Amino acid sequence: MPTARSEMRAAVVDGIFYVPGGFGGLTSFEAYDPADDSWVELAPMPEPAHHMMVTAHNGRVFVFGGGPDLSWQATSSILVYDLATDAWTAAGEMPERRMSGEAVSLGDYIYLVGGTGGTTAMLRYDPVEEAWSVLPGPAQPREHVAAVAFNDELWVIGGRWGGTGALATVEIFSPASGAWRDGPEMIEARSGFGAAAVGGGIIVAGGEILGALPWKALASAEVYDPDSGAWTLLAELPAGIHGMPVVGYEGTAYVLGGSDRAGGIDNRGRVLRLSV
Repeated sequence: MPTARSEMRAAVVDGIFYVPGGFGGLTSFEAYDPADDSWVELAPMPEPAHHMMVTAHNGRVFVFGGGPDLSWQATSSILVYDLATDAWTAAGEMPERRMSGEAVSLGDYIYLVGGTGGTTAMLRYDPVEEAWSVLPGPAQPREHVAAVAFNDELWVIGGRWGGTGALATVEIFSPASGAWRDGPEMIEARSGFGAAAVGGGIIVAGGEILGALPWKALASAEVYDPDSGAWTLLAELPAGIHGMPVVGYEGTAYVLGGSDRAGGIDNRGRVLRLSV
């Protein structure tokens, strides 16, 4: 990556990966084209952000909340990037401050789940009406969590919370019924990791385990197979990494950046690729 970064997410539009912000007061915004393995620098964000929630929806990139600095004070800002104009605009505010959660585009809405700074509710955003709904969150509160849209449902995976530490549990939200149910647990508990729907399954990779010293950055990766209903270990990453996105595109999982040091900033700019 042109700018080594961690504690950020990525969005995908028309096969291009868009990566904003990250630890270190970053406002830089870059795009990766996996077809020719190249990066370009785009218009910077109007304000720095890390631990923000990022997704693409109807051809635009949305950045929700996050923290502007190391004070760990979450914001409620909404920034929207327009690909046609290479420009950012502010789009009001969320109902509450939030960071370290996940944003997922599913159907007509964007769902914000997990995180800290506000409540444990799930927030649903209608980008057309610029309107919010407050929905029940998962039974287990989570932050530094990963979430993906999979088979028209929202899968909320792992994370951590207070005294419970890192989680291996999965909870699934059905927009059709409005109900949550338990999903298949991962093999390894993990927080601060990445996840993506890839090749008909879900891949998770990396993460960190905090609590008892020494803290640990994870190199393990797993894939969920809906036919077997279970997770299976994959080849490990070259090193333990946390605070990075996993992006799925055309049957391949990409890991972008991240930090090698659990609970800290040791930013890397590596792009790792795993075909499944």
